[in-house]
Amino acid sequence: MRYRRAMMLLVSAGGNRVPVIARLVQAGGDTVRDVIHRFDEIGPGLSGRSVGGRPSPPAQR
Repeated sequence: MRYRRAMMLLVSAGGNRVPVIARLVQAGGDTVRDVIHRFDEIGPGLSGRSVGGRPSPPAQR
């Protein structure tokens, strides 16, 4: 299921509409909308978990 959710988000980020995404992942339009809306709610920070990348610089005193 993670793969399908990731695919839905990537295709959505590419500017495709719900019917196109639903056909691609063989899911219903409501399912696609739910996945996209849930991602919009938690955002790219993924609920406070670290997602990698460059570490923050040390605080200056």
